[in-house]
Amino acid sequence: MKNIRVAITILAVVLWLVVIGIFAVAIAKNQLWNLGPVITHNRPQNALGWLIIAAAAVTAVSVILKLISNKE
Repeated sequence: MKNIRVAITILAVVLWLVVIGIFAVAIAKNQLWNLGPVITHNRPQNALGWLIIAAAAVTAVSVILKLISNKE
């Protein structure tokens, strides 16, 4: 169980770093407005929107696994 928890945590960190990297590159190239809309009508709209949702979901799973492993 610990290996899965560590893998999920690493995946969450990597996904958030990718999201931050996309924002950093867009800001550096003055193309931040070209990324939008990220989430519209309660659905992710482009690759960045899906990455943000995936990162949030994996982070939530990581937190839940950590809470479950602390009870054991």
